[in-house]
Amino acid sequence: MGNKFNFTDKAIKVLKAPPRDSPSSELEVTDSQTVGLKCLIGKTGNKRFLFRYTYNRRKCSIGLGRFGDINVATARKLAQKHRMSLLEGINPKVERNCPTRLTIDEFFQQHYLPSIKKRKKSWRDDVYRYDTHIAPKFGHWLYQDLRTIDVQQLHLKMTDTINKYGNLYAPATANQVLMILKSLTKYAVSLSVVDSDVCLPVKLFRLNNARTHFLTTFEIKRLLKACREYSNRTIAAYIATLALTGLRCGEVSNIKVKDVDIKKRIIHIPITKNFKPRTVFITDYLLSFIGNVPLKPDNPYLFAGKVKGQPLRSVRKTFFKLLKRAQVNSDGICLHSLRHSVASNLASENISLRLIQEQLSHRSIISTQRYTKVNTESMRQTSETLSKMFS
Repeated sequence: MGNKFNFTDKAIKVLKAPPRDSPSSELEVTDSQTVGLKCLIGKTGNKRFLFRYTYNRRKCSIGLGRFGDINVATARKLAQKHRMSLLEGINPKVERNCPTRLTIDEFFQQHYLPSIKKRKKSWRDDVYRYDTHIAPKFGHWLYQDLRTIDVQQLHLKMTDTINKYGNLYAPATANQVLMILKSLTKYAVSLSVVDSDVCLPVKLFRLNNARTHFLTTFEIKRLLKACREYSNRTIAAYIATLALTGLRCGEVSNIKVKDVDIKKRIIHIPITKNFKPRTVFITDYLLSFIGNVPLKPDNPYLFAGKVKGQPLRSVRKTFFKLLKRAQVNSDGICLHSLRHSVASNLASENISLRLIQEQLSHRSIISTQRYTKVNTESMRQTSETLSKMFS
């Protein structure tokens, strides 16, 4: 591969850093598709996109962003925008430095994303939702051109849009996208990029967040039996760990081998959703699953994925396959339902809400109460008790 080629994310990812003894601090490569688009690779392996151009006979450049924070497609969009400014006789660097001339993409990449990386653990989810739903529609717009009606239409139309699974997007998903736009715009107002918050009048869809569908103790037993008989011991143990601990999917995925202390029978979770470490105790039953997980010498994770050095990712298809084998109705059930089931089944055994709160690592006990809805059998027994009091 020469210094000029057609940029792709895969091609940029495999570019090697220049040798330590190289006279130049960075290796520069050029995109053959977009004039002026460059990628610079530092000696530490860091890669960043750059747009080089000439204005009034002077050579200039503009940093577009680091590879990883933005991809090739985004870098090309930014470079093309700057080329349009040049055709209009405008210096792109001067235009970019004017806050009111920022596009929504530029504001997201240059200002909002660096901010949420430092304060939000789930920032990657925001990036995914922004790239999937917001950027294709509004990314190239000047932020000052965004109107309330545009935001409302995006929010409303999402529930009429088919997702990658062939289903309509749920109102909750539309709300998550709207919340990103609301947060983004509020931050833009605080930095004087826009004068008013056009997202403020748009209301979230009303949702019923009460968790009513979960797996009973008998269904969990059948699911664990199906896990025991499943050939892939890594995935089986992953699902069993969710069912036997109440941990979040992300917490289980990120468990490293060094975090497991078999002698003390504990799993250390360095960072939870609440940015606090926690400890989970390993029971004999849980050990019978995780003790059979095949470890990979080149992978630090307990539940190793197919990609070298990466944890196990989606096990959604296998989860539903095992539910079917266990003869468990999967309607309204997802992997996160196992967490709800832990709370509900513990509550049915009269375990105190305070202990359940600790088991689930909830910051507020109000969150615990939402997940501990009583089941039908408990309600029937309560009704019987009430009748017996007067009979």
